Amino acid sequence: MSKKMLDLVLPRIARVLSRQLKSYRAGRMDDATFSSKFDSILQQHCDWLHKQGYQTVDSSITVHAALIVLSSPGLKAESKRTNLPLEIIEFRAICEAGKDLAQTLEIPASEAIDKLSSLVAFHMK
Repeated sequence: MSKKMLDLVLPRIARVLSRQLKSYRAGRMDDATFSSKFDSILQQHCDWLHKQGYQTVDSSITVHAALIVLSSPGLKAESKRTNLPLEIIEFRAICEAGKDLAQTLEIPASEAIDKLSSLVAFHMK
């Protein structure tokens, strides 16, 4: 897996999700519609990376890593609210995403968590 993949997908996802969040917050979209569009956005970016020549597993892990990076303001807020170190909050998010990926992609959870951790750590520096 390459950190270049994360750099490719981060701005793409950020732009699209920003538009969706604005619509959601403005009341132009309900929870179910937002969730459906969110899932669709993730799948589109996984497909796009796959078409660029990246493996399906790596594409999925990269998209999830991008989401964790993009959610860093929320993770920082949770860290302050719970009075826990940010690293613990980030690791929990990585583990949850890793478990979901492991189930979906039929790979060991430890593999997904390791790959997510290295990508997130690279970008959160």
